[in-house]
Amino acid sequence: MVTEPGEPTSTVVEAGPNSDATAPAQASNEGASGNGDSTISSGNDEKYRPSVGSIILSVSMLAGFALGVLAFTYRLPYLALEPGRTFETEEFVVVEGADSYTSPGEVSFVTVTQRRLTPFRWALSSVRDSDEIFHEDELLRGRTFDEQREENAQLMLTSQNSAIAAALGHLGFQTAEPAGAVIIDVVPGGALDGVLSRNDVISSVDGFPVTEFADLYDYLGTQIDTSVELVAGRPGEELQTVSVELTRDTPGFLGVGAGEDPQGDRGGAYIAQVVEGAAVEGLLKVGDRIVGLNGSPIASFDDLVPVLREMRAGDSISVDALRDGPTGEEAITGDVSLGVRVLERAGLLNVQTQFRDADLPIDVSFTTDDIGGPSAGLAFTLTVLDVLTDGDLTGGEDVVVTGTIDRNGNVGPIGGVHQKAFAAQDAGARVFIVPVQNLEEAREAVPDLRIEGVATLAEALEVIDEFGGNATDLPTADEL
Repeated sequence: MVTEPGEPTSTVVEAGPNSDATAPAQASNEGASGNGDSTISSGNDEKYRPSVGSIILSVSMLAGFALGVLAFTYRLPYLALEPGRTFETEEFVVVEGADSYTSPGEVSFVTVTQRRLTPFRWALSSVRDSDEIFHEDELLRGRTFDEQREENAQLMLTSQNSAIAAALGHLGFQTAEPAGAVIIDVVPGGALDGVLSRNDVISSVDGFPVTEFADLYDYLGTQIDTSVELVAGRPGEELQTVSVELTRDTPGFLGVGAGEDPQGDRGGAYIAQVVEGAAVEGLLKVGDRIVGLNGSPIASFDDLVPVLREMRAGDSISVDALRDGPTGEEAITGDVSLGVRVLERAGLLNVQTQFRDADLPIDVSFTTDDIGGPSAGLAFTLTVLDVLTDGDLTGGEDVVVTGTIDRNGNVGPIGGVHQKAFAAQDAGARVFIVPVQNLEEAREAVPDLRIEGVATLAEALEVIDEFGGNATDLPTADEL
């Protein structure tokens, strides 16, 4: 039997049918003559020597024990993503300045567990349909675990602020105004590494005010072979001016956005967006499906990543695509020069819009101190709507929801939907609502669960409204 280190083990030796269960019998001192005279026999004076077989057995047992310990304790450079838990979101919502309501139905968000693997855990995850194994570099991207936790905590805070704004905005409240571009992460070893850091807010670039992320992105996209001056710092602290030399040496940028093929899964990477000025503009358009890059077959958007990861800005790449025509599908083929990644030109990896809270008569907050990441945004928004309004948003049903959300109610894709689908099924969800970009993967993971894809808050409310609640008949701000 195999036991984990520290597990108590016991060995039971059962006595045979003729054995004495107390103590070994004493040797008789009577001689053969039986006259009571005692004699002492010399016996065999040769010392005990273990046999070769017993030595091999002992060594084998020690080696097996050592290997067993290593199997349970040695840390591999691999991480597993496993199904996490579902959490009833209402438990984390705090409302001040307005009445709050409870309802029999629940909106829950769902998490993913990231686990460092030992050989034993690696073997278990390898045979579980719910788990996925990655090299740690793929998930950490040069960060430590502490840095990853800090980033996820910031993403959770940003997600909560966006969720509150989306919910209150849906009810008709005037919410916050943008107040700069907050840095989530810089390129490791890049121009800003060690100069600016996470949570610094960029307020201007070359003297032009930056009130939201788009201001920074659009300006950097117009600058070529030059340097720019950024003014940035923490709110309430002294600002600093940083000069950054823009580089063209970034990973290659193709310039297409993923989407769900309205005609079903026909293979290839369905294009829902072509970025203005991107490499493929003029060659591809919305509705095309990329089926090959540099001769490598493309079955989905996930297949684009490993090909582009090995290429740099300026590299030429051949694109094969299919386009719906009046008489059937047409083949589109061409070579394009990959563009630069605009943020990474300036040493920035992830930047989001920072918002300044408006004065509202209602104060909503969340108490999710130990949970990180942005994927609970849609669930937070739906729950705020449920808590602030009288009635039952879900018609008494329990729904599990995942997806980011912005202040305008747009739902964005998330990671780990494979594991989250299993967790939603384990929780007994009536429906699992996911971003449209994640719908195919979620349904493939758990085909027996009802899973619906949405692109906006309004679409999520329409799905929930099927259960007989008041999801599409909520009061306005003036009625609260």
